[in-house]
Amino acid sequence: MTPLVLIGDLVASRRSSLRQQLQEQLKQALDDLNQDRTGLTSPYTITLGDEFQVVYEQADRVFADCLAIAAAVYPVRMRFSLSLGEISTELNPDQALGMDGPAFYQARDGIDQLKRSGELFRLAGLNDAEQPLATGGLGLFSHQLNKWNANRLHILNRLLQDWRVERIAEELNISEQAVYKNINSGGLHAVIRLLTALTQTLNESMRGRAC
Repeated sequence: MTPLVLIGDLVASRRSSLRQQLQEQLKQALDDLNQDRTGLTSPYTITLGDEFQVVYEQADRVFADCLAIAAAVYPVRMRFSLSLGEISTELNPDQALGMDGPAFYQARDGIDQLKRSGELFRLAGLNDAEQPLATGGLGLFSHQLNKWNANRLHILNRLLQDWRVERIAEELNISEQAVYKNINSGGLHAVIRLLTALTQTLNESMRGRAC
């Protein structure tokens, strides 16, 4: 099984007057996600005040989790750099620290590339046939994501978890019509097809390669 590394980074948080509050919101979001360790090799771990790492053993929750984090720190944006690859040190099941290897190098390089491009998602480590489609799809998704509000992020997160519209509306205290408007305006069904296909591709790649 090949592990999947994610490094997440708050965009331009050092210039925010609410930096400490943002860091607390990020920590709370990660703590909430760590309540369920399904699919995690190493849990969500703050590495710097504005940054976190996590290692997955399967990709099923990756994109839903990213959207939950993005919604938690809105209107500040998050960058997410995913990397499928080798971890050359012993895996740490207690926290995503003290590990090293190509997967972490690629994820770190991805964060640097996202800072230059202004995009919010990057994925590295797929084979030559799959990588261009993943890069293009996530580039389009990043473009859309930059224009979304917290409700739309949350709605997509819940749809990826198979929630019904009625339940989403109740949780957000908005009308079902407003949920459907977000789904239609954001093209969320198309986004779900993209993210589902990427999740399947990641899972197949993780199972198909030895670490």
